Amino acid sequence: MDKTVLLASFIFKGRLDWFINYLESDFSIPKNTVFIYETDDESRYMVTFKFLIKFGERVNFKEIFPNATLIHKKGNAIYSINGLNKLIETYNTENVGNINYKSVKIDWSLYQDKLLLIRNNNLVITDIKRIL
Repeated sequence: MDKTVLLASFIFKGRLDWFINYLESDFSIPKNTVFIYETDDESRYMVTFKFLIKFGERVNFKEIFPNATLIHKKGNAIYSINGLNKLIETYNTENVGNINYKSVKIDWSLYQDKLLLIRNNNLVITDIKRIL
């Protein structure tokens, strides 16, 4: 059984067409399954796409896609697991002991059209706008 992972890569705007063609020609990722977002970085787009991994195969995504990160979606909220964990820590106002990450309920309506990532061990929440 194959597994699909969702990746986001941050691509300089001038390299966008090349990158989309690279996905299609080298990895058979159809153009109509690639989504492009604007972020607060005016020089780059965030490009999301699904990558198929064969059962038992190990893939070093950083080698294939140096500017990519593994992401997840909840509605129109896009997040990394580390970003989600850091967000959950902000919900823990009691600051006592260990956090039961699975028990924390996130109000995802607050994070629609947002990107949640970690930068320098800090949660960064960025507005995103899908353009394609």
